[in-house]
Amino acid sequence: MKRLKGVKKENIWNIPNSLSIARIIIAFIVIYMIFAEVDIIPIVVLFTIGMITDFFDGQIARNFNQKTEFGRKIDIIADRVLLIGTMIAFVVEFSIRDMITPLKMLEIALVMTREIFSLPFALLLILSKKEIPNVRFAGKLTTFAQGVSIPIILLGIIFNFWFSIYFAIATSIIGLVSAIDFMKDSLRATQK
Repeated sequence: MKRLKGVKKENIWNIPNSLSIARIIIAFIVIYMIFAEVDIIPIVVLFTIGMITDFFDGQIARNFNQKTEFGRKIDIIADRVLLIGTMIAFVVEFSIRDMITPLKMLEIALVMTREIFSLPFALLLILSKKEIPNVRFAGKLTTFAQGVSIPIILLGIIFNFWFSIYFAIATSIIGLVSAIDFMKDSLRATQK
């Protein structure tokens, strides 16, 4: 098989990429569990495990020199599938069961601020042949905040927590900063 000139061959079969792929699988299991009306605790636990894989895939890739362009793209896809897929499934299922209040809908929208604003740019990068920009601190902080806020919001739907709005607002502010950074970096990357 002939290699394209100037294209560096990557070894995509590594632990970080496997963790990203596992996150996609976890996302589909979480979505299934939501529609199957499984108890909220196992759903939250599995979602949290999926979010933890996002931390470890990046750490392993950096510390063991296993960074690949495929890994950067699959990581973006895995994050969006887990976050957006879970939130859409919850909104649909809990709306059908008439269990979600307008305040909880607002909290979900706030937590998803980064995804709402940056999704078109993420899709543009994934589909392009351009290099994915490095993740900034605000992006990592947003993912961590979402990993904390989303379980609290989901548990709040069942157990009627009132304080989840504060987590949603904080995540929204961090997410907006992250989205702006991501949009700027994406535009720079596509213009190279």
